[in-house]
Amino acid sequence: MALNSILLLCIFSCSHPNEVVSQIPEQVERYTLPNGMIIDVYTPLGVSSEQSYPLLIINDGEVVFNQTSWNLTSKLNMLIETNEIEPVITVAIHTNGNRNDWYIPYLDSWIIQNWGHYTPSSKEYATAIFEIVIPFIKKQYKIEESRIGIMGASLGGLLSTWIGIHYPEHIRYSASLSGSFWVNDYQIFKEVDSIENLDQKFWFDIGTKEWNYYVPFYRALDEQGLEPGIQNFYYEVPDARHTDADWVKRIHLPLKLFYGTNPESVPESMEVHLECIPSQSVPGRKFRRLNPVVTLTNGVRFSLAHKATYELESGEVQFGSEGSLLNNPDIESKILITYKELSDNLTIPVNWCR
Repeated sequence: MALNSILLLCIFSCSHPNEVVSQIPEQVERYTLPNGMIIDVYTPLGVSSEQSYPLLIINDGEVVFNQTSWNLTSKLNMLIETNEIEPVITVAIHTNGNRNDWYIPYLDSWIIQNWGHYTPSSKEYATAIFEIVIPFIKKQYKIEESRIGIMGASLGGLLSTWIGIHYPEHIRYSASLSGSFWVNDYQIFKEVDSIENLDQKFWFDIGTKEWNYYVPFYRALDEQGLEPGIQNFYYEVPDARHTDADWVKRIHLPLKLFYGTNPESVPESMEVHLECIPSQSVPGRKFRRLNPVVTLTNGVRFSLAHKATYELESGEVQFGSEGSLLNNPDIESKILITYKELSDNLTIPVNWCR
């Protein structure tokens, strides 16, 4: 049954929660909602019916609490037990075989040619979240409606950012792990100018072993008034690939950013990574970049290549935009990188990135 059709069914049936269809270990219960959606719901230990809690929605629900994949239950428990994040009700929505339809907001001819036909249904998916999933959760918990977040990886990350941009009245936090922002020639970059709610926070990242980088999107959010390190966080993850294992390694960063117990965190240190990234489309071509990474006092890390300043202390280097550079590989070069009161020195060795 199509999602927009089963939404009508829920007008009549969503007032009666379904029975739990299976029990998953470690504080997670699985529900099948009247519209056919399957959700896994994580409840932190010690939750009180008298207290309100923030809510996190995660796409690709099949992998989220799977003990052989993300195993997010143990990660959440650890962060809560060590008082690094608040208790947060977490809902993982299964794809139900509709991943491309739900998670790709735009028609893309390359995707159709290589992956097959799909019908963009992101609006219907978002409507189901706001009119079916969240009301169902609110029948069981007190939810802080001003602190609802959404998270996803790859296409699920694209969808999370898209929902954050288009539904600011519902979503305050959106996190994209290796989001597929390339869809339809980076269409999502062009939608930033519709953002008006500067109380939102956007997290997005990409591994340096992947095929893209998103500093232009970072800059666009910055120009829209979402300040890097305040409402706008982009992290180029050194040596990370497009895999579940890599996403799990850094998932604590957006969790701390959105639900951390130390919200007044300030920049504590900066480390600059030297990146030599082979082109995925042009054999032999390499991209040379500087990736300044700031760490906040709460442990959250983010990049800011377009905000740092670069000073050549010795050697031969031409600086481009957004951290790009062209060096003379025959000689050693030394660079001073600064951001506000933070600084780091970096040496480019002879023969680097030939």
